[in-house]
Amino acid sequence: MAIRNPFSGAVCFFVGETESTMVEARKLARRGSAAGSLVATDYQRAGRGRLTERRWESEAGANLLFTLRLDPAAASHRGLPLRVGGILCRAVGLYASRRSLRLPSLPLIKWPNDLLIGGRKAAGILCESKPAGEEAGVYLGIGVNCNQTVFPAPLSASVTSLALELGQPIDRWSLLELILDQLEAELSKASWREGVEELLWRRGESVRFRAGAPGIGEPIVGRLEGVDDMGSLLIRPDGEARSRPFASGEIILHEVEAS
Repeated sequence: MAIRNPFSGAVCFFVGETESTMVEARKLARRGSAAGSLVATDYQRAGRGRLTERRWESEAGANLLFTLRLDPAAASHRGLPLRVGGILCRAVGLYASRRSLRLPSLPLIKWPNDLLIGGRKAAGILCESKPAGEEAGVYLGIGVNCNQTVFPAPLSASVTSLALELGQPIDRWSLLELILDQLEAELSKASWREGVEELLWRRGESVRFRAGAPGIGEPIVGRLEGVDDMGSLLIRPDGEARSRPFASGEIILHEVEAS
């Protein structure tokens, strides 16, 4: 792909259709591609979400779907999915401002790995790490709803796209360049918590949170206070004096999720 990539020696490839850009990025790694290289596609037959039972569904040719491989050392970056969420928020904001467009609401990070606009999901992040071998690296799988304007009935109330929010078609590859620029700059920073917490959805509000695996255990109700140095979510349960860190779990968006 003839797009700007700020990572030295990195390459960008496009495939029309694939099982998953994660699979393609691992192929690139085995062929010796430099860290920062990526694979983008128009359609994934088996795109995955953070949880194995969830798939990333996307209209062919409408959205931005790619995986970028970082150096294995990137695994030491604490809170990496959250930091990438902040990168997406900033890149989307820059895209809109450079075109004199206004988003109806600020893009925010839903812990641990989603971007929301107006409380509806516009992007998701999947981070995987392989510490050694031919495929060694940290893989960032990113899906941004760009130009899709119709979603399946079960998702229509909770999902949105940049085209719907901005009122015009999105140049996917210009947005990708902005994401890469923001990512390269972010990885050089030592401090990250403050920037993430400023963009954290529902911070300072009461939330329902289910710790651990989805659908297991009773939800916790409490105040979402931020994140700790490891990227865990800090919630102060109702009736308790101090916040607790949660390394896994999910904020419950709708009452149906509690059933």
